[in-house]
Amino acid sequence: MTNAYVLIVNESGKEDSIISHLKNIPSVTNAFGAFGTYDIITKLESNSEQTIHHDISYGIRKIPNIRATLTLLVEKSETLKINKLERDVLDTYMTQAFVTIHCLKSQEDLVIQHLNDIPEVIEIDMLIGNIELICKIAAPTYNHISEIISQKIRWYKIYKYN
Repeated sequence: MTNAYVLIVNESGKEDSIISHLKNIPSVTNAFGAFGTYDIITKLESNSEQTIHHDISYGIRKIPNIRATLTLLVEKSETLKINKLERDVLDTYMTQAFVTIHCLKSQEDLVIQHLNDIPEVIEIDMLIGNIELICKIAAPTYNHISEIISQKIRWYKIYKYN
């Protein structure tokens, strides 16, 4: 299975329309609005890396009102702590955030071990390129997400920077 994330910058106020278009692309499994540098984060899964590349080049990048994209290819996925039904419930009822983490490649296993000890971290993917890891966090509110990031993730000394 090949996985990737596409971070999207779009024209202001066009997120709903773009997410609607994204859901029609076969390899797109999730698309979420975001705060910060990127407006939308999209996760893609396929049995073929070629399909992922095709869907990004001829699907995502052709959607009107997208100004820029950043593709993050997944090198390895950690086993999910939850099953599909639980993930669907979390996707529907919980506040979620994706956090990208920069760390030394030689320290990835220690960082993953630390992240696995945080109950709110429900997915961890090792990436190819400048950003080494991306993890998905679920919590009741944005305030809880902020506390998890600042008190359980950022303080960990192995990260180069967050």
